[in-house]
Amino acid sequence: MKFGKFLLLATITLTTVIVGGYLYARHLEPNLLMVNRVKLENSKLEAPLKIVFFGDTHLGEFNDNDQLDRIVEKVNAENADLVIFTGDLIGSTKNFSVNPEAISQSLLKINATYGKVAVMGNHEYALLDNYNYEDLMNAAGFTVLVNDWLDISKRKVRLLGLDDVYRGNPDIALTNQARDDGYNILITHEPDIVDDMNSDAVQLVLAGHTHGGQITLPYLTEQILPANGRKYVKGLFAVGSHGQTDLFVTKGTGMTKLPFRFLNVPEIVAIEVSP
Repeated sequence: MKFGKFLLLATITLTTVIVGGYLYARHLEPNLLMVNRVKLENSKLEAPLKIVFFGDTHLGEFNDNDQLDRIVEKVNAENADLVIFTGDLIGSTKNFSVNPEAISQSLLKINATYGKVAVMGNHEYALLDNYNYEDLMNAAGFTVLVNDWLDISKRKVRLLGLDDVYRGNPDIALTNQARDDGYNILITHEPDIVDDMNSDAVQLVLAGHTHGGQITLPYLTEQILPANGRKYVKGLFAVGSHGQTDLFVTKGTGMTKLPFRFLNVPEIVAIEVSP
């Protein structure tokens, strides 16, 4: 093959890859929504427990209520015992154009046998002057935990909700409130704080914040990972002094700063824990 033809073919191929990658990352992957199903075991439980959790919706930034309605539909299809939201409901853009009441009405449709719980994210604090996150979530049937805990007494399950690490005032001694005779779930927006806490006291940690990197590319991803989310980026980890505590970091569903997702398909997470 002559060099001129080779150069033309290489240029066409490279252009196709770049344009195709852009279209996929901008228009296709952000509109996908998967259910990431995980199975765990823990003897602290007396009966199986199904937890569905999601986070980082960033509504109004690059996502709208159409995606939220799809999330609600997929969550309800899982028939969860508990539904948990790990923060960053509305994106803190300069132009606050969402309708909090409409968001609340959508979230109200989520069903869970034993209840719905949420924690604060850094975007909740950034938007304190725009809307009341706790009021919105309460109207949607969620209990918001800020350095506090809630018992599901029928199941001997305790939920411990940590304040946001980046903008709030997290109580790293919160795990001291874990119950000895049951299954304990720590909920935090940012995952990396788990290393500063006594994670041995809990059996499961749920977190978000990182978006899984949002855009997975060599070198670039490391540069764009947010503070407090650079060690535990996405998926399942074993933490604690003996690795006996499960930590799951969701990739979330929304986007921030850039309207792209690449190799980080938006997800809700369904965790089934068996005794």
